[in-house]
Amino acid sequence: MRVLVTGARGLLGAEVVARFRAAGMEVIGTTRQSRPPASPSEEQAGEVPLDITQPDQAKSLFDALRPEVVIHCAAMTNVDACERQPQEAYRVNAFGAEVVASNCQRIGAVCVYLSTDYVFDGAKRAPYHEYDAENPLSVYGRSKFAGEQAVRTLCPRHYIVRVAWLYGKHRPSFAQFVLEQARAGKSPVVISDQIGSPTYVADVADRLLQLVHTDCYGTYHLTNAEPTSRYEFARALLQAAGLEIEPTPLPFREWRTPAPRPIYSALISWRLEWAGVEPMPNWRDALRRFLES
Repeated sequence: MRVLVTGARGLLGAEVVARFRAAGMEVIGTTRQSRPPASPSEEQAGEVPLDITQPDQAKSLFDALRPEVVIHCAAMTNVDACERQPQEAYRVNAFGAEVVASNCQRIGAVCVYLSTDYVFDGAKRAPYHEYDAENPLSVYGRSKFAGEQAVRTLCPRHYIVRVAWLYGKHRPSFAQFVLEQARAGKSPVVISDQIGSPTYVADVADRLLQLVHTDCYGTYHLTNAEPTSRYEFARALLQAAGLEIEPTPLPFREWRTPAPRPIYSALISWRLEWAGVEPMPNWRDALRRFLES
């Protein structure tokens, strides 16, 4: 199977590339930067330049590579930057998804679109499943939801996969921030009452590998099981790492940011079981494996 991964240097994209290659697939990663390889290993990494907002460039690349599956990880993910630059957010997250999805449909490829828990507003105060109604609060959430709608409309053979609070070993994330602060002798300031689903990217990549071998197209939630707060996640992380520092709690109402965020955005999946895919592990188990890695 030939797989094209957009955003191959991102937190999730890098993990997907590594996991799918380890499974014996032919994987080509795309990056927005068009520059010479910095090292021999990078030269062999199978990366090609692609700006997903340039339709002619995308068409030429899809025609040349003819992937069977496209895993679309590339996105503008800085939530506050999206709020400050809404036109750019929609250009990348919505129009970029339109370009990718339409090219997938044109060449007969399956489109896997990575979306977010921020398509929900948090008012439910209970975990969201795949059939709950969306109501994004921020430009980021609205632009990603627009991308979802484009994929549904333009490419019937699709998987829309919502993830949340990602962390992993390939790129900086909230988990690394907490560890770095503690190792520097500082108490990391963490929101105490925002509830969500911290998720290890290795688990997402593994389930994506299973999912693309099904024909059960549609929307899926891929997050580690059991809701928790950012504070409890940070506390468990520091304890598991053997660092005797407690996080400093900050109430959600005192967290001032340009973009509004849902106070409760935990996800659960109904459809994974129905599709015959293994359920996602508990977040505490995932945290242990992250530290071991």
